[in-house]
Amino acid sequence: MQIRDRPVLDPALPRSPMPRLNILVLTAYPPSLGLHGGGLRMFYNVKFLASRHRVTLISFIEHERDRELLEKLEPLGVEVRAVPRRPAPPRHLWMPRPAEHYEFAGAAMAAEVRRALQSRRFDVIQAEYLQMAQHVPREAARRTVLTLHEVQFANAAQAFEKAPNPWTRARRWYDWMVQLNYEVRTCARFDAVVCMTGEDARLLAEFVPPSRLRTIPIGVDSRFFQAGLASGAAGPGKTLLFVGNYRHPPNRESVYAVAERVLPAVLRWVPEVEFRVVGGNTEMLDRERLGRNPRVRLEGYVEDLRSCYRECAVFAAPILSGNGMRVKLLEALSMGMAVVTTPLGAQGFQVRNGEELLIAGSPEAFAAAAAELLQNGRRRAELGSRARELIRERYDWSVVGQQFLDVVEAGHA
Repeated sequence: MQIRDRPVLDPALPRSPMPRLNILVLTAYPPSLGLHGGGLRMFYNVKFLASRHRVTLISFIEHERDRELLEKLEPLGVEVRAVPRRPAPPRHLWMPRPAEHYEFAGAAMAAEVRRALQSRRFDVIQAEYLQMAQHVPREAARRTVLTLHEVQFANAAQAFEKAPNPWTRARRWYDWMVQLNYEVRTCARFDAVVCMTGEDARLLAEFVPPSRLRTIPIGVDSRFFQAGLASGAAGPGKTLLFVGNYRHPPNRESVYAVAERVLPAVLRWVPEVEFRVVGGNTEMLDRERLGRNPRVRLEGYVEDLRSCYRECAVFAAPILSGNGMRVKLLEALSMGMAVVTTPLGAQGFQVRNGEELLIAGSPEAFAAAAAELLQNGRRRAELGSRARELIRERYDWSVVGQQFLDVVEAGHA
């Protein structure tokens, strides 16, 4: 997600007979429209809560400029407090915890939470990201809610499966068990755990009472990401697009997959094809590796992504690792783009292969699907139209926001 200072969707949520609650929200990063998918979701979660309730937000920041992102929440009526993130040294070796626990375990956050709890009584404490759960005191509020942006032990299991040798496999198995134990114990402390996808909820349901789990997808502002004709939409297209924050390893992996395994095959059908790579932190990509293919255009950060979605013919997202929903796909689908992705990339979306997008399980199938769409403007338009309709019905923030409010407000009517 790369948009900054754009108009914010007014969800126009129907009001219910609900008292105004005091809600404390703890976030690992600033809720923002201009950082990444997690920042986007947190921004809208806070916006919906503040539309009805009194919200105090305490967020970690990495840089002083992050304070400016937090200040943008104040016009929504949110009381904002920033805590510089200073990782804590590992402790409790008798009960090991993942590295992320200590990365977000700073004493300053714990002290700020104590001050907030001393200042007023909170009806709800809501933590965004697993690593923030440690800062939610037991019995500190009538209701506690944890939003999991992804199930971390599933990522650890994937890393274990990909281990190249027995020693690495043993180490990754240990990391997997540490993560699993930590995540399950943490989730058990909360009254409600919000998952992004049904698959995430099913994984957790093996260890956490299903009655505590809620599946709420991430949303998109369909009024901002309006459908529009891509360049040359009526006829052949020549441009593949990928958008992402390249601090995230699965995004780097996807770019290399297109450049090295998909693009050479597409060239056989579409000799003039180009691959545009857009998004933040492109310095983390291997430019020498990508430079071997002259058809790759490394563009970096773009202020308004809508121009990219409109100018390109096909959104190519060969997601090979990670879990949860991908904001980049929501935006592309909302813009009416033709999308090709993998089964993992489509995870969390209620889509039908061949109806709203194309799903390919191998590099060869992915290249064939991308080439088909590049050559057939009518097929692209059909997929894009159905994708746009799906987004408006199921994934617009006005729909998703009400679901989140229902979870937070449960038991307070």
